[in-house]
Amino acid sequence: MLSLVFVAASATGTGPATNAVSSTCAGTVISAPQSWLAGAADIATEMQPDGNTLVVVSAGFPTAGYAIADEFTPACTPDRAFGNGGTEHLTFGGQTFTISAAIPAPGGKTILAGSTARGWLLARIDAGGRLDPAFGSGGSTVLPWPGSVSAITQTSSGDIVLGGTAGGGCCVREWVGELNPDGALIRSFGDGGRTAIPVYLDDSGIGRVWAAPDGEILALSGGGNMGCWGTYVSALTSQGRPVPGFQSNFNAAMRQVVPSQVFVAGVIIRPSSFLLAGTDQNACVSAVPSRTAQGRIMAFALDGKLTGTTTFASPMTESAWALPRRNGGFVLVTGAPLVEVNPHARASLTVLTFSADGSNQGTAVVQLPYVNQSYQAGAVPVTIATNGRVSSLVTSNATGKALRLIQLPY
Repeated sequence: MLSLVFVAASATGTGPATNAVSSTCAGTVISAPQSWLAGAADIATEMQPDGNTLVVVSAGFPTAGYAIADEFTPACTPDRAFGNGGTEHLTFGGQTFTISAAIPAPGGKTILAGSTARGWLLARIDAGGRLDPAFGSGGSTVLPWPGSVSAITQTSSGDIVLGGTAGGGCCVREWVGELNPDGALIRSFGDGGRTAIPVYLDDSGIGRVWAAPDGEILALSGGGNMGCWGTYVSALTSQGRPVPGFQSNFNAAMRQVVPSQVFVAGVIIRPSSFLLAGTDQNACVSAVPSRTAQGRIMAFALDGKLTGTTTFASPMTESAWALPRRNGGFVLVTGAPLVEVNPHARASLTVLTFSADGSNQGTAVVQLPYVNQSYQAGAVPVTIATNGRVSSLVTSNATGKALRLIQLPY
């Protein structure tokens, strides 16, 4: 593994600067075979309420018969109580698999999701990194559905909601399914345990699912190509049926506020509403920043109706992560547009901090340790997880041959 220290963040904007990078956690090495990183490895990152960060790395293409899980303390040192000195090799009966998503579960456990050659994969590990035999069959469940799980959450009753995607280009399909807390499929949900949701974009995928207190289930999907990036939300009842009127309300609001439909956003969940926070622009532009790009926060009721919108200064981005803060505000982390005319430009992330009322409290730029065109786009993942007090970010080093963990306190 190569050693590289992250460049300190530089503050920009009119508000107070965000302390963007933790001085105690600014480049911890994460184990991963170099061959996996060259083949677009899958990275799943989650944070426990106590501040521990779990990072699971699995081979992207070709797949492998194991994944590597590392758990770190809030000081970014290995948690020696996890696995073998902080690292565990996960296997599922010799089958090849990938892990694409992870969420904390009660008792220090973690639910993992991804795919095998036989279908969608769900598993649960205990605080020590071992498969929990009380979940599914010996710790895991495989659902005979095409594609892979890309997002998971739990309802207030402990049921597991999962979103998955199959196909690409013109032929994408997306579903939302549900399992009980022990990993068994709830066949009364939708059609035999899952429901197909609308697909509006080429190369789209479900990036987030969540369950509202009233039982409504929502899914955030995003995708596109050639600079035509889009975001949309679908809603289901607790029985897996489309929420009457939601889709027409939501689609009408998007057409009104963002006529171009070029919008990249993350989501913030509230008890009876949700926010989409990101950037929109008037046309498809991928190689250079668009002059029309602007940051936008859109507030929606759970019936899909727009209740408010506001804007802020922001360049167009290809990725956006909206992270809740415990004080009711949120942090928006966005990637920088690719600048093909300057292949040696440093890649960076912009961190914007917002109060509960949506006002921008500060902006900072985190310089990432690689340049825009020095790597294969799919081989350098960026994943972020939060516990409301601090966020952990995983990305690569300058050569794409190692991974690094940094923290963004706020």
